[in-house]
Amino acid sequence: MKRGSEEAIRWLRQARHDLEVATKHLEDRFYSDACFMAEQASQKALKAYLTARGQRFILHHSVARLASEARRRDPAFKPAEAWGKLLDQYYIPTRYPDVLAPPAAPFEAYTQKQAREAVGFARKIVALAMEKMR
Repeated sequence: MKRGSEEAIRWLRQARHDLEVATKHLEDRFYSDACFMAEQASQKALKAYLTARGQRFILHHSVARLASEARRRDPAFKPAEAWGKLLDQYYIPTRYPDVLAPPAAPFEAYTQKQAREAVGFARKIVALAMEKMR
């Protein structure tokens, strides 16, 4: 197996783990954590796909941007661009209180609906990356 393929599999394994964690946080009603981990799973799944397709040194963290790069290689990733725009909103504000207006803290600012939607999008992105990496 080539190094790029091995690296892509490592990214995909971590994406799948992050999706499991996101799902568990959703079940446990830790909605901000579920949103963040869904974003992480999506980001890593897309990096897995791009790495498998030969891209190196992927330094950015925007799910929407990663999905756009993936779409340039395969049009099946087009819906992931819109999902990524929503997921990108969960990268920083879900973790840092100074990003939200006082007196809110991230752990109490996110809803079950947001977490369900984020985890649902992450499932789709991880599944798509897995399918396209076969």
